[in-house]
Amino acid sequence: MIEYKFNFDKHLEYLSAIEQHSKKLFINSQDSKVCWRSWGEGTPLIFLHGGYGSWGHWIKQAIPFSKKYKVLIPDMPGFGESDDLTLPHTPEKIASNLADTILELITLDEKPIICGFSFGGLIAGHLSYELIQRGFKPEKLILVGPGGLGAKRGEMRDMIPRHSNMSETDIYNAHKTNLEILMMHNPNKVDDFAVHIQKKNTDSHRIKSRPISATDTLAIVLGKQNVPLYVVWGEKDASVGVYLEDRMAILRTQNINVRFHVEYNLGHWIMYEDEKIFNKILQDIIQD
Repeated sequence: MIEYKFNFDKHLEYLSAIEQHSKKLFINSQDSKVCWRSWGEGTPLIFLHGGYGSWGHWIKQAIPFSKKYKVLIPDMPGFGESDDLTLPHTPEKIASNLADTILELITLDEKPIICGFSFGGLIAGHLSYELIQRGFKPEKLILVGPGGLGAKRGEMRDMIPRHSNMSETDIYNAHKTNLEILMMHNPNKVDDFAVHIQKKNTDSHRIKSRPISATDTLAIVLGKQNVPLYVVWGEKDASVGVYLEDRMAILRTQNINVRFHVEYNLGHWIMYEDEKIFNKILQDIIQD
């Protein structure tokens, strides 16, 4: 059996190389302290990470999009380097705390583009609505493999839980397998850096996002706003499975003008699995 170890020094260097170009800010909200990273200048482009995640979900977008936009990526409350939230954990509370801190990052005359992945897509819908209540006018809302639509979850193998009795090799293999099951279609794209990000993310999350994603909270909040809406999926998104048309139908009932993009042969974490394809999709949506 091959022994695997996490090469923390190597991958921390890569994370630091991206992060060192950012402004890292800790901003107090009503009941949390949110860690934001900001790159570049221009129209605000807010990226929200998925469940059990952190800003690292957008590691391949931060620098490229900072050349034209002010890229803003938080660790959402209860994740990464941000503080916990008081109970109960709700999407409204997460969005409200994020909105508190956004007031210190952008001005009311700016029209932010909000882009959320998975659980972050769900939160993105709530954040857009919350910002509208505070006088902002979001330019676009872009959802990547979002949860919270009330649709059935795709059928997939059970993921491997981690526990304290596991060896480092066992933990490595569990994370690698879980990424192959849920996050990426092509197992060859599950590299050591992805495994490192996954371990770092799951070690630091404090909010159980999956029960929230299983509700229809995103569908409900989308019906309360009229922001231009775009939704992107990888065709092989395991969280969607055979239920893609169901999701499209739900979204059409909430926003008749919603636009969809389904990218062939890619999985859930599409922006990591093939950043060249995804970045082109996102740039085209922004310029639409």
